Amino acid sequence: MLSTASAKELPEARMGVLDLRDWEFQNKTPLHLQGEWEFYWKKLIYPSEFDSSNIDPVFRQFPKLWKGDTVGTQVVRSDGFATHRLRVILNSVTPELAISVPHFYSSYILFINGEYISSNGQVGKSASTSVPHWEMITRDLKVTNDTLDIVLQISNFKHSRGGAFAPIELGEKVIMQTQKRREEANDLIMASSLFFVGLFFMVLFSYGRHEKQIFFYALFCLFYSYQAIGSGNYTFHSLVPTLPWILTLKLEYVTLFVSVWAFSFYSFHLYRRDTSKIFLFITSVFCGGSILMTLFFPVKVFTELALPFSVFVLFCFAYMLITYSIAVIRKREGSKLSLLSSSVLFFVVGTRVFEYFGYTHGSLLFYFLGYQQFFFIQSIILFYKYNRKIEMAKEKAEAAAKSQSDFLSMISHEIRTPLNAVIGLTNYLIGDEPKKRHVDDLKTLKFSAQHLHVLINDVLDYSKLDAGKIEFEYLDTNIIELCKNIVKGQETKAKEKGIYLNVIYDEDIPTFIQCDSLRTSQILTNLIGNAIKFTNEGGVTLSLTKIMLTKKRISIKFIVEDSGIGIPKDKQAEIFERFAQASTSTTRQYGGTGLGLSITKRILDLQNTKINVFSVEGQGSRFYFTQTFSISENQEKVADVISEARNDLKGKKVLLVEDNPVNVMVAKKFLSRWDIEVDVAENGRESLEKTATVTYDLILMDLQMPVMDGYTASKELRKGGLKTPILALTASVMLDVGDKVYEYGMDDFITKPFDPEDLYNKIRLHIEKSQTQLSES
Repeated sequence: MLSTASAKELPEARMGVLDLRDWEFQNKTPLHLQGEWEFYWKKLIYPSEFDSSNIDPVFRQFPKLWKGDTVGTQVVRSDGFATHRLRVILNSVTPELAISVPHFYSSYILFINGEYISSNGQVGKSASTSVPHWEMITRDLKVTNDTLDIVLQISNFKHSRGGAFAPIELGEKVIMQTQKRREEANDLIMASSLFFVGLFFMVLFSYGRHEKQIFFYALFCLFYSYQAIGSGNYTFHSLVPTLPWILTLKLEYVTLFVSVWAFSFYSFHLYRRDTSKIFLFITSVFCGGSILMTLFFPVKVFTELALPFSVFVLFCFAYMLITYSIAVIRKREGSKLSLLSSSVLFFVVGTRVFEYFGYTHGSLLFYFLGYQQFFFIQSIILFYKYNRKIEMAKEKAEAAAKSQSDFLSMISHEIRTPLNAVIGLTNYLIGDEPKKRHVDDLKTLKFSAQHLHVLINDVLDYSKLDAGKIEFEYLDTNIIELCKNIVKGQETKAKEKGIYLNVIYDEDIPTFIQCDSLRTSQILTNLIGNAIKFTNEGGVTLSLTKIMLTKKRISIKFIVEDSGIGIPKDKQAEIFERFAQASTSTTRQYGGTGLGLSITKRILDLQNTKINVFSVEGQGSRFYFTQTFSISENQEKVADVISEARNDLKGKKVLLVEDNPVNVMVAKKFLSRWDIEVDVAENGRESLEKTATVTYDLILMDLQMPVMDGYTASKELRKGGLKTPILALTASVMLDVGDKVYEYGMDDFITKPFDPEDLYNKIRLHIEKSQTQLSES
């Protein structure tokens, strides 16, 4: 992939003449006008002056830098000026030609057959009259005879290099134009792809996990993108020809030094355990010093850094190849790809360095593919590492979420277990024909316990609210009775503060509507509780106003109004945030977590309902929202059933697997009332022993028990071929409990604290289902 044509195969100039009479330009690679040119040191000779002047020519190889060599009696130094001349003899049948002129160190003007062709900057005999500029130029030639008289003037008083480094090319017009477009396209594609890759990784670094290797790789791509258009063919100079030469030259050198520095840091952070910090220190010192010299020293000084910096770059790449090899041996992630791509890049950079000093020449395709494979593979490595970091973070987050889930499950079980006793015994007493003077107290106790049950569920599983995964159960509800019970449950707090608590409602609101009574109760309880907490004089009123009423639907506006301390206007939006109150002094004076209004807003949001607040500081607050409900078809329901005969389960035998004696006592009271024979096992292991000798109609299985939990016990029972229905008794509020229950072979589950009606119906349902299946078989 290096240059394919040998110098011996191409015609070269001899004694200032290049004979191309036997050369065919059609469909061939452009020809380098190289060989022995006439050379006139310290002379600027124009084409017309050659005919009238008797100047003895000196022949010198072209292209060739002014390196202090001797031509005749003259020493050719890097700073100075000179004229080059070549006569090209063409074939009589010559196609349309074009000529490509590279930049020379550091300004030139070109004439052919006495006509101006192109120039860079301004040629002069002193530093004050010479203006440097670099640009690659391709011009069409109008060939009117068979001889081209080429005169090239070059001057340099700025750069450490002088003279011609690259040859002038002559070729068929179409091929030359195609080549120029190809080179410009290559430079622009390379620069733009590098720039946007760097920009992408910089954005990824800014919004991601701030991985340092990503940052330094982005820096490397961004700075090296200028090298693609600001060096070599200098495409950027053609795009913006008005930029000062000194600025573009400093940009070329500074971006090169920064690129090497950034790449060294990228390699260090990519394989930190395998790279020496000493190498990083040496790179920082060398590149930092080179950047400072470029910024503050004259051109002649900092351009002398080309040779030592090239050697240093080769040293860096050799060290990095060793580092990547060590990383491969130690089986680091992506090290094999790094070693492969860096080896190719090392070869490309090495070729580029040797080309700079005139020892070799690489093709356009060679450089393009070499660079592109490197940046592509390095991007893959970074993406892999970045995704791996994300996967690890995800695994940690999942582990943390599981720990949180396990913790919440355990806490919910521990809290709900005693709550089960409170609600269970209350339900039992209500159904045990209590005295009339105790009925209201028992109802209030039951309502308060159920409300506490809802609050515990939401606090322990607040993530369920965040994810919007709460399920609403719309049942026939006596909305007026519900609101009265809520107010009655809060009366004690109001009386303790010496304030009133009222409920008012429109008389034409239907008795029964379809709503989620527990969620509505939770919302209104939060609002009323907050109102009482922040009211010291006057009182609190809950009002229900009919907004719209049809045969099937009703819209009710709920208002909770108080005469309390009020809320400052600038704080009214913040009070609905989690753990937020109007001020820290409010928290200190009145207490609370600030979670109630946040839960209220989340529940209403999930029901597509907006809660509003109007408040004047020192005068009170009004919270209100409007909801639309379906009207129940039957308005003649009995609100509470104190007792009901249960004969359907008489004589059925149930095994209760429960380790908590209070829960055993509560469950046995209900089961005995329904004439069910109850046997108790204290853990899963004991349930296996009892079912081995006794036949039961149904098993009530607690899930969390010592010795053997309910999941394992159920699985073992099913393995043994037991067909008896198993109902799980769980105090967990976690979302995946239901799935897990069925997975382990249980038929259904009942959440503690259980509703007696629900417990009875599920026991009867599964016993009847089991008996039907037995009779069919």
